[in-house]
Amino acid sequence: MKSDAPTPTPSGSAAGDDWATISNDLLQGLVHALNNRLSALGALMELARLRDETMDPLAELPTEISQLEGLTGLFALLPERRADAEALPLSAALDDALRLHEHHLRLRAEHCEVHYDGTPPPVRAPRWALVRTLVMLVHEAKRSAAPLLVRTDGTTVSVCVRTSAEPSHDLRAAGERAGGVLVREDGLLAFRLLTLAELRRRERTARGQGT
Repeated sequence: MKSDAPTPTPSGSAAGDDWATISNDLLQGLVHALNNRLSALGALMELARLRDETMDPLAELPTEISQLEGLTGLFALLPERRADAEALPLSAALDDALRLHEHHLRLRAEHCEVHYDGTPPPVRAPRWALVRTLVMLVHEAKRSAAPLLVRTDGTTVSVCVRTSAEPSHDLRAAGERAGGVLVREDGLLAFRLLTLAELRRRERTARGQGT
């Protein structure tokens, strides 16, 4: 009997797959979830029409609407956008990536552990590019059956996964658009970003204002 567990990424393969493949699977999963919510709304409308006395359909509407709003928010994370970099809590962007990848057509049942080494400081990046990079790292973590490690050294924050795979072209490109870099460190594939505080310090220095 074939196991549904993810197969660890073989050595020499590309980490993150290409974005077109990942996003297509995410889109199909999101459409499936959206259809489920629309079916649930249809059932509530039918109960209201029949005036079912065992439950109040109107009481369920806020929950359904909230779930629909959550899904539309996830859809909005998929496209590339012409957006300026903004200050972002990295942990919030990672939460978005995790929620989005929960709808992946093949890997949605897999859990991705995240280990935080301290509290990650804010960063500055275009939101879509940062979330896309993190989605591909979550994807690789699930494929490799490895946790994500988030750590900081005061000037940089890194999101790491233990894998022998090389970063794909799309992963590198998204990481660069987010203002970071993919590096190897301690047997890990790490996406490294300057912290918001360090970026501002360097900007002050460049303007001749010192530290």
